[in-house]
Amino acid sequence: MKYVANPVIVDAFKIVSVAEKANADCSLNIALSNGDNYVATAEMLSRMIPVEGDYLVRQSDGYEYLNPKDVFERKYTQMADPIHNPMKVA
Repeated sequence: MKYVANPVIVDAFKIVSVAEKANADCSLNIALSNGDNYVATAEMLSRMIPVEGDYLVRQSDGYEYLNPKDVFERKYTQMADPIHNPMKVA
């Protein structure tokens, strides 16, 4: 059987820095491009250890995960902002 994923719209934030050392609970502090600090849980880190340039992705249902830069940028494209960056209509 073949399957296709429905288009998914997510919020994503580029990781600008990663703490050098994990916290006592095996979580890791990361800084995001929007200026927020975020704590990646041990569960999130079981899939990958983020580096600068990777992404934190948040789905509309609240699920959050880390995504390597190359995978994220291959899969997602930035949506046009209709107020600040409207798409041109032909």
